[in-house]
Amino acid sequence: MIKLALMGQAFYVTGTGTDVGKTFFSSLFMAKYAKKYGFRYWKPIQTGSISADDTTFVQKTTSLPDSYFLKPNYVFKTPASPHYAAKIEGQTIDPKSLLSSVSKERKTNTLIEGAGGVFVPITEDYLTIRAIQESNLGVVVVGSTELGTINHTLMTLEVLTSRFIPVFGFYLVGPENSLQEDNATMIQRLGGASFLGFTNFPEQKLTSDEFIRFASEHFDPNRNVIDVVLNADEE
Repeated sequence: MIKLALMGQAFYVTGTGTDVGKTFFSSLFMAKYAKKYGFRYWKPIQTGSISADDTTFVQKTTSLPDSYFLKPNYVFKTPASPHYAAKIEGQTIDPKSLLSSVSKERKTNTLIEGAGGVFVPITEDYLTIRAIQESNLGVVVVGSTELGTINHTLMTLEVLTSRFIPVFGFYLVGPENSLQEDNATMIQRLGGASFLGFTNFPEQKLTSDEFIRFASEHFDPNRNVIDVVLNADEE
């Protein structure tokens, strides 16, 4: 039995937009590396929980036990930006409390998935980009393989690097298409960030066992993601 790591390095997964594939990336990462390196999955703010509970999705997809998951700090049924979902449901998000929770997990092997893109409002005057900056964690940017990703990914990288946020690199996910290799090349050339790889969506729905095999074969084959995450505290 592999024990969960007590010391390690948390990292933040952000996307170039909503529904771009962060949870798919997170599922792949957890399926391949959670047991071997003791990583846990954590989505601090979950919105739209009626239709899409990402923590439950990742757990069902990977068949990992409860010990590999942290509960969200805030859960909202409304499928909207956190600030609006909280307002609709009569709740309040406290950024200081959120950052305190993140700080406690800083030296543990934890994948922290954000809500939407970097400019999503957590409160009416507190953006996700500020939370990322104040957490002082390294970031993996997840983008799409499809048309439009060059623009969206470059803008995300620009806003992160201009605030001196450590960017581990970018990873593309989505349908296989003729643009994806050129997309990756152009983003790396113009964005100044490492291309960590890409994984195309499976052609059909997979069982948990099939997904684990899929992740083993098709996710991070060159260990770009896991090596940069594990070695982050040495840089």
